[in-house]
Amino acid sequence: MNVYDSDRMQAILNAKGFRSEAELRKADVILINTCSIRDKSEQKVLSLLGELKGLKQKDPKKVIAVSGCVGQRMGRTLLQRVPHLDLVLGPDAIDRVGDLIENVVNRGERLVEAKFDEDGRSYSQPCVVNRAKPSEFLTIMKGCDHFCTYCIVPFVRGREKSRSVDEIITDVKNLVSKGTKEVTFLGQNINTYGKGTGQKLSQLIEAANEVEGLERIRYVTSHPRDLGEDLINQFGSISKLCPALHLPFQAGSDRILKAMSRLYTQELYLKKVELLRKACPDIALSTDVIVGFPGETEKDFEETLKVLANVKFSSAFMFKYSPRPGTKAADFGDEVPEIVKEERLARAQQVVYSQIEKENLKYRNTVVSVLVESMDKKKKFFSGRTPHSKLVHVMNVGDASVGKIIDVEITDTNVSCLKGFYVGAPKTNIQFNSFERGIESSFSASLSPTLH
Repeated sequence: MNVYDSDRMQAILNAKGFRSEAELRKADVILINTCSIRDKSEQKVLSLLGELKGLKQKDPKKVIAVSGCVGQRMGRTLLQRVPHLDLVLGPDAIDRVGDLIENVVNRGERLVEAKFDEDGRSYSQPCVVNRAKPSEFLTIMKGCDHFCTYCIVPFVRGREKSRSVDEIITDVKNLVSKGTKEVTFLGQNINTYGKGTGQKLSQLIEAANEVEGLERIRYVTSHPRDLGEDLINQFGSISKLCPALHLPFQAGSDRILKAMSRLYTQELYLKKVELLRKACPDIALSTDVIVGFPGETEKDFEETLKVLANVKFSSAFMFKYSPRPGTKAADFGDEVPEIVKEERLARAQQVVYSQIEKENLKYRNTVVSVLVESMDKKKKFFSGRTPHSKLVHVMNVGDASVGKIIDVEITDTNVSCLKGFYVGAPKTNIQFNSFERGIESSFSASLSPTLH
């Protein structure tokens, strides 16, 4: 969602006459879009702001702004704590980012805009599509009503609000007209999409499936309790819906799930998995896991390992519990020692990564369908994803492949990705130096491009 928000702010600022500036020191405006889901993310933001102090001293006219969840959570406190900071805005102020920055630039004001939009359960978001990537994120709702005891999201994103199906489909069509082939619908608890509109996520999926030129549909993030059979059954009936779902379970112990206020049990979660695999036998499931939640015993943790072993996820984001100020769990006490958290995280990772490595090995010498999205950061090959969300590095294609869905023969694998060659072109003898054993990075503070 932060990637989407960053892209949206950049498009709004472009419309105001700003242009992207790759070199931080040359930018007139430095906009940091942030996440506060973990303490580490917030610390990165504060550290970066400290590093920017020298730039502000050299050029007092340079504007430094913080948007996103850290801006929402800290508000005026952040402005007071960082004297060289000019603007703080929360997620609900994103559509006003252009006017706010102009006020700072033209009037020299220091501003805080971190109030929630309190008008009803629905909202409209003006369509801003300057350019489109092969795979795009698209926010369809915001906020969360669940208040899990460890989670800061309801406090920094507010209560659930939904956009209308018609408005979202208009965005989809605009993206497709500019070259997008795949859309991922976004929501903190996307299964409950529709509050305030009288519509449901399954209706949106059906409507998107009819958009000519759209090839793939995905959505995140699902809550196990709210994943209804209408959504489950679509994985076997909607042709453009990718056979992949992110379904966090967080912990395997019913006692810990109750303390987290997750509103389901291990049995219910595993039942949803069973129904998903009945509807779509080859569905790829990914998940989130928290280890070391307050009061978690070794017996509790073994229940988490049990779920990991039974489900065999295709991907997993695993974290040590990080207390967030303002959440109920921050006051629970009974903190699990850091050394125990580290050990449990390592054990959980070992289970998951060994499973993924075995799963990926099965792709060798097979042909998969890949939507080529972009060149790798090291500029050695182009990359994309399969319908099952497997990352694939394609060794023998160029710029012309971006935005196309191609057949790729897989020749090598590791725990994080697949390597292969486009079957429609000669194999090339490119050194694959960056293809090393490793894992993809997890969530952190998201930085938008600096803007000039």
